[in-house]
Amino acid sequence: MKKIFVTLVLLVAFTLSGTAQNKKLLEKANEKVEALNKEITSQDKSLALTDIQKEQISEAHLARLTESKALRKSGAEKADIKAVNKKYNQKIYKEILTKKQLKARRAGKKNDEDNDDDNK
Repeated sequence: MKKIFVTLVLLVAFTLSGTAQNKKLLEKANEKVEALNKEITSQDKSLALTDIQKEQISEAHLARLTESKALRKSGAEKADIKAVNKKYNQKIYKEILTKKQLKARRAGKKNDEDNDDDNK
């Protein structure tokens, strides 16, 4: 009986720690989605991400973050992590975003960089 109780306590503890880590990754993925949407809408509000696009991009970022984290834990090279980032970024920018959104994002990002240079 004591062993079963200890096993259950350990199981709950591991489950809660795993959930907390997933929440952090999900928050980070959502931050990336909002930043991307802000870059796009800074040029044209009508090109804002749809709910479906937000979900797809969030899933892609979450998968990227999870895969990158696993690679870092296993001691992978920086080139391997860069390859993972490239794979998911290509998916986002070539499969999920429209051409108009991509163009608006580039312009929005350029404006942000110009504003950063002015503030220095």
